[in-house]
Amino acid sequence: MKRKKTAYVDGLNEFIKKTLVGLVLGIAWVTPGLSAGIITAATGLYEPIIHALVNLPREYRKSIRFLFPLGLGTGCGILLFSRVMQELLVVARYPVLYLFLGLVAGGVPALFKEANQHGFRLCFGGAALFTFGLVMLTGQLISGFSGTNGPAALNSFTALLSGAILAFGSVVPGISASLILVYLGLYEQFLAAFTGFNLRVLALMGVGFALFALFLLKLVALLFRKYRGFAYYGVLGVLVGSMVLTFPGIRPGMNLVLDLLLFSAGAALSFGTVHVSRQDKR
Repeated sequence: MKRKKTAYVDGLNEFIKKTLVGLVLGIAWVTPGLSAGIITAATGLYEPIIHALVNLPREYRKSIRFLFPLGLGTGCGILLFSRVMQELLVVARYPVLYLFLGLVAGGVPALFKEANQHGFRLCFGGAALFTFGLVMLTGQLISGFSGTNGPAALNSFTALLSGAILAFGSVVPGISASLILVYLGLYEQFLAAFTGFNLRVLALMGVGFALFALFLLKLVALLFRKYRGFAYYGVLGVLVGSMVLTFPGIRPGMNLVLDLLLFSAGAALSFGTVHVSRQDKR
């Protein structure tokens, strides 16, 4: 009886932890600069999530049991924080971005550990440099596109595109989907679709997400299985590049002190969460 009770408590604790991680993932979806994929990678959940999604037809019950609390938390995070992020990015843009940049930076040591799990090779650094350069180039191109055309209308095509971008940011660690939406001029419309419960737009986003995710999942699973070191160092390059693009600049005086404190708090929180998560897995 005692053993059953212990198993129940452990299961409940695991459910709550995954739901909280899902909540952070939902916040990451709606926060420019944050990557849902990098958070799952930093907490050691990335590969298990990919495995559960790829093997969903064959391991239906096991996969659903694993994915449900994450999905529940993610949905709550998006619904609860969409409007909050709309307001915060207007009234406190610098503090918010510094806090979340700290959260992302705090996961970097864990990524290095994963990348070097089977030893380091110099060519891994080449993968990081390549993806860093690719992100910087893409950011400049997207920024130029956005600057030329202004905010884009959220029609059927751009709704499908937004869903595909969200899938890209969810499946590929280091990619901030919401940041790409900012560059494309679609971010505010994306938030408005959630806060206004625009079912048509949300359905189209869901279709775009599902179709692109199906393609990416197989590809990413293959890369991380056969080229683990290259894949993780590629992710690190993407992560650093996305942080550089997201960096809002430096404010003078006490504002800088506040920004640095928030960055440090975010990094410490992220690092501590990853450390505790890894201790629990042992």
